[in-house]
Amino acid sequence: MDDRLNTRFFYGPLALLINTLACRPVIAVGWQELLLLVLLIAFLIGPPLYRFFRGMENFRRRERKDK
Repeated sequence: MDDRLNTRFFYGPLALLINTLACRPVIAVGWQELLLLVLLIAFLIGPPLYRFFRGMENFRRRERKDK
């Protein structure tokens, strides 16, 4: 039983890998799309990162003040 389980978990990903290698999609992304993607990521991730770093700076400032 255990041997059958291991072979199933081996042949499943192997079949997906072979299928992926056989049917490679063509990725054609120009500079405009790449710029749009970078701007979208910056717009979505930028404000939370800014708040996080601002909070870390406030935390460090309070820790230094307490010592």
